[in-house]
Amino acid sequence: MTMPEAVYRIRRSFTIPLSIDVALLFVLLVLSLAVKGSVTERIILAGFFIVSLLILIEAINRRIVITDSGVALKKLMKIKELLWSDITHVGCLSLRSKVYILLTTKKGFHILSNAYEPFAPLVRDIVNHLDTEQIEVEAEARAQIDNPAKNLSDLVAAWVATVVLSGVIYLKFIS
Repeated sequence: MTMPEAVYRIRRSFTIPLSIDVALLFVLLVLSLAVKGSVTERIILAGFFIVSLLILIEAINRRIVITDSGVALKKLMKIKELLWSDITHVGCLSLRSKVYILLTTKKGFHILSNAYEPFAPLVRDIVNHLDTEQIEVEAEARAQIDNPAKNLSDLVAAWVATVVLSGVIYLKFIS
């Protein structure tokens, strides 16, 4: 019996405000070009817009696909496939509200963060596919299955940026 593949993506609660931030940066850039804005302001806004747009595109395209044969880590222009037999260790690193699952393989290591949703089922899928008698799975990694850490700092920062950018656009209009 084969399991259907499970797909995990970056949380929508982060990509939505990030999308709004990119749109607001674009509006600010257009305003800077249409209304008299300094060259420095235009360059800085263009730089922030381009970097933010690239981060958004990367975030929207990132996904982890779990199948019976292994884990596929999909990024914007590359896919890294890990067979279950290649994984030798599953570790966990917690830094405040950010959690990183470290998959050590025969050829290196790969890091999965709790920016993916839903995080607990992702960790559960990985652990359930491994032969845990031969592969060490750290207790802290197992703890993320039942009690995953919530990372709100990125979400709060994205919404704060939305408020700040909206304020700057408002100030541009009234001046």
